[in-house]
Amino acid sequence: MSDQLLRSANAVCDLDAEIDSLLAGPVGAANPADDQATRLRAMVAGSGGPSPAATSLAAAEAVLRSVLERREIDRARERAQSRTHLARVVAVASGKGGVGKTNIAVNLAAAMAARGLRVILLDADLGTANADVLCGLTPTARLDHVVTPLPLHDGAAISISDILVDAPGGFRLAPGSAGIARMADLTPGEQRQMLELLGELERDADVLVVDTGAGVGRSVTTMLHAADLGLVVATPEPTSMADAYALLKCLVLSEEHEWSPGSAEALRMVINQSVDSGEAEDVHARLTAVCGRFLGIRPKLLGSIAQDLRVAQAVRARCPLVLYAPECPAARHMVLLASRLIDQLGVRVSQSRPNASPGFRAALARILLRRHS
Repeated sequence: MSDQLLRSANAVCDLDAEIDSLLAGPVGAANPADDQATRLRAMVAGSGGPSPAATSLAAAEAVLRSVLERREIDRARERAQSRTHLARVVAVASGKGGVGKTNIAVNLAAAMAARGLRVILLDADLGTANADVLCGLTPTARLDHVVTPLPLHDGAAISISDILVDAPGGFRLAPGSAGIARMADLTPGEQRQMLELLGELERDADVLVVDTGAGVGRSVTTMLHAADLGLVVATPEPTSMADAYALLKCLVLSEEHEWSPGSAEALRMVINQSVDSGEAEDVHARLTAVCGRFLGIRPKLLGSIAQDLRVAQAVRARCPLVLYAPECPAARHMVLLASRLIDQLGVRVSQSRPNASPGFRAALARILLRRHS
């Protein structure tokens, strides 16, 4: 087997030991790999590699593909660099589903819009999007209509601006696709097209909130790397903590992204469904201890959101919590998080645009360039 497969096997075994350290409480000595892990490493190390001819052909194909894609990405980067006054971008992610990621994204968008900011929420959970459900909306067009263009009445193609709908609370929503299997498995060309389209939203907003899919997929890590600020949502449940750590590890160790210790400054943790602030701080302390030991980063805590029965009631009512029950503890915590986000993004409520940032599309172009170089 190849060196890459050996590294992957080692990474899987290491992740098991690191998660054991996370869930065991205070971080102590590193756990040795178990017998199964040792056997797996030995099996991979002892396997034969590909033939020289196959390796040479694969290398030639990779070089040709890299040259063609590099030209395409260079053109996208040049277009992106010519634009100014771009929105700040916040990507909301989680290692697993069911931790309240989309609910947080919706309520942050509503709370920031209430402060007078122009906010667009992009539901980028491709294939299983449901931000529109939480907002009580029934969109007639979604992201899949943009990726697979359909003509309007005048014969023009649908743009991403055409699918924006007004959502409760004053923000606009770009609905994602639900039940469309191909949207969860886009071709490389369609992925590049999607990233280009997302960048078009920057000039129409002060803040662009991106609700990524759950998990550790390439689309999730790409969004987190490209955003001005990435939020990783976790709960006190052991499975959520383990999956949040797995996401952070994939983010830091990805060979497709240029990561430095300073990159962690663009990451924040949000602990959802905590009994109290003490529990949230304990979860954050465990995660940062293990991240600091094994990954060399210590993501800061943006804040926590309390367990609250009104959250489920708002979901059933298909209304953002900050509008449904604005005085409940969880809603107040959402508003506080939104206020901290505004401060940390450097956005000011005024008639002018926020200070120009490098740009979401420019950042995506750089990531894609590194991926194919």
